[in-house]
Amino acid sequence: PLEVSIFTKIKYNFIFSLILLLFPLAILIPLLPTIIVLNEENHSIAGRDFSYLMITPLLALLYVIIFLVQTIFFSRLLQYNINPGVYKVYSFLYVRKWLSDKFMELALAVLHPIYATVYVSAMFRAFGAKIGKKTEISTASGITHPLLEIGDGGFIADAATIGESDVRGLRFTLKKTVIKNMSFIGNGAVVPQGYELESNMLIGVLSTPPTENQLNESNAKNWFGSPAIPLPRRQETQIFPDSLTLNPSWKRIMARGVVEFIRVIIPTTMITLFSILFISFGHDLIIGKSLLEIILLFPFYYLAIIGIPCFIFTVILKWVFVGRYKTQQIPMWTWKVWKSEAITTTYESLAVPFLLDFLTGTGWLPMAMRLLGVKIGKRVCMNTTDITEYDVVSIGDDSILNEDSGPQTHLFEDRIMKIGNVSIGKRCTIGTRTIILYDSKIEDDANILPLSLVMKGETISGQKNWVGSPVRLK
Repeated sequence: PLEVSIFTKIKYNFIFSLILLLFPLAILIPLLPTIIVLNEENHSIAGRDFSYLMITPLLALLYVIIFLVQTIFFSRLLQYNINPGVYKVYSFLYVRKWLSDKFMELALAVLHPIYATVYVSAMFRAFGAKIGKKTEISTASGITHPLLEIGDGGFIADAATIGESDVRGLRFTLKKTVIKNMSFIGNGAVVPQGYELESNMLIGVLSTPPTENQLNESNAKNWFGSPAIPLPRRQETQIFPDSLTLNPSWKRIMARGVVEFIRVIIPTTMITLFSILFISFGHDLIIGKSLLEIILLFPFYYLAIIGIPCFIFTVILKWVFVGRYKTQQIPMWTWKVWKSEAITTTYESLAVPFLLDFLTGTGWLPMAMRLLGVKIGKRVCMNTTDITEYDVVSIGDDSILNEDSGPQTHLFEDRIMKIGNVSIGKRCTIGTRTIILYDSKIEDDANILPLSLVMKGETISGQKNWVGSPVRLK
């Protein structure tokens, strides 16, 4: 490591302490117009008249726009003239990069509904990345946007890490990362910075790209695992018209844009609405009750006005617009996919953070997930909420799903949403961060260790220990 004086360490600790004060402001500033409007409405209306709640969608839209503009401004400012190279951690360039990364993490949480929509490519371009046409980007992280280039038709799936900077020995390294035309990066995959991924490549779930030597020795286009191995074959895909996968008509583009615009606004609107009601009724609680009554009743106010309504709203939306999920393949540019993704976004933005996250590891979470359609046996312990197509998941009696594990019941390949069943037997243990891909079955008493991956279509034998990516007998 580089030698650093005590004075330098103290100086940068002081700088970081001051910077931490910016984050509450970053949340508050976009909220100011909403606070001002609601304050005026409350003072101009006598009694408990909530008719002004009709304007909450507009307030939600205003909040999203202001937050997005603020994030774009600061990210461009902080990443201005940032270039590949090796730099000291104790430097203002590192402070800029660190602060920019924190703004991006905040944006990923607050602007979560925008990811995986038709708007996200434009947002990434605004951040400074070079993004080609017809590119789909979901919740990718670790990105230094001015050093990222994605070609035409690229596809970046959920939770992929693209070009994250490398820190070691009190130095940090920045390199340009390139993903060329029509390449696919799977869920949770990692493309290291400095990598140049060729066109028409597929990097699977929880995988890394092949090394230069592997590419010289193989012509394979599909790679899976860490370290990566070539996939001998891929699941067969139904044939759909090009107009429903890669080259949609302008009418379909407009229709998807409208649906996803509504999808972006719904979570923020509902959060605003429930928060207004919570503040209104909570005010009466604080003013009119004793301290003991406030302490005893406050959790029930939260559950009744925010937590349970966020969950029930998601449940109603799911059953009204989707009904029961079933195994099928659906091209991306269709109404069914847009509806399904809207339900997933609402679930992740409302039901999970405001209620279900608090229920993990308790008997209440399986009961809640049954309302969404998951088939869950008796005495199941769930430390995860990572389920999307609820009806195609079944979990047997006495099984345990540990933190961040879960059934991956769909994947987007070739711009087709492929949904399949995941069956977990009785008394199974699914380790932390383990993913079970669709069309797979876990037999009774199987034990899958952490950070493993069950491939599509596999049957995992019971009464044995399994580990790895791809999973294998221990």
